[in-house]
Amino acid sequence: MLTVARFLAGSRFVKKGEPHAGSRDLFGGKRRCSMKRLSKVHRITYILRFAFLSLLVAGLLAACAGQPQNPAGTSTQDPPMPQLTVDTHGILDTTGTVPQSFIAQLRSRSDDVQAHGYQIAVVIFNDLASDPHQFATDVFNKNGIGSKDTNNGVLFVLYLQKPGKDAHTPWLTYITGGGISGALPDTLMDDYAQTTFVPARAQGHWQDGLMAFYDKVYAAEQDPAVAREWQATHPFPSSGANPPGSTNSSPDPVAIVILVSLAIVFWLVISAIVAARRRENFFYTAFRLLGRVLLILALLSRGTRRGSSSGRGGGGAWGGGGSSPSSGGDV
Repeated sequence: MLTVARFLAGSRFVKKGEPHAGSRDLFGGKRRCSMKRLSKVHRITYILRFAFLSLLVAGLLAACAGQPQNPAGTSTQDPPMPQLTVDTHGILDTTGTVPQSFIAQLRSRSDDVQAHGYQIAVVIFNDLASDPHQFATDVFNKNGIGSKDTNNGVLFVLYLQKPGKDAHTPWLTYITGGGISGALPDTLMDDYAQTTFVPARAQGHWQDGLMAFYDKVYAAEQDPAVAREWQATHPFPSSGANPPGSTNSSPDPVAIVILVSLAIVFWLVISAIVAARRRENFFYTAFRLLGRVLLILALLSRGTRRGSSSGRGGGGAWGGGGSSPSSGGDV
């Protein structure tokens, strides 16, 4: 910790009389005196540097707080990318723990849905390490759920060991194809989830809730009047807005503006002091410091790419070639 503090302060805290020619501080400037001999301007400079770095760390923490979190946090890797085949009927339990009677019931529903020109798939996992919604989107795209011409597919993805937004398991993500977004707007899908799956899950009967959700979605696909009636009574667009009670959160815009403004002020003040001390051009110093800060941010924001593998079952592909999911949600 002492080494980190010395690094942030930009000083070696050398002893009185200790030679230190040629040593440099955090911003590349030569250290010409011990901490005891620093002028008032130098001390203010070090304080401002520390304040700026503290503000930078606070900003990074605030940004991380606004990102989707992994509620379970137990899995260290993602499951293999599933391949829906004709043998699965669009229903796949990768865990092998869901009762086969329920899987058979879902497959019977899926066959009936597909016979009428639609596809509603269900894939079940235990848990995953990355964002559940993005992973579900990848499953939708790579399996081409829905008709290639109308892109009318729907996908339900469940994560049995991941708590949902009400702290009950399993987590459910639903994805809708772009061609079906008119019949299944986001607000309608969210209402279906909140009135069928969520209360059943809270009582420990998520299978019943999923089946009820599945049936409501299929009924809405067959009858476009359902969506028209819904949109007429709910003043929310089919996409781009959160319905009442939505748990999606985002950072406060006012707080972001204040944070950025303070960071700019600190940057300009530090640049002015450093430029005056070194007798450099102000703009040269300001952009040099900005470049170093951006480099630090780039290093801190680097993430590891999630790799996925494909597992194939017997038979041909089940999906009809649909892609480009319109939207979806998580509960």
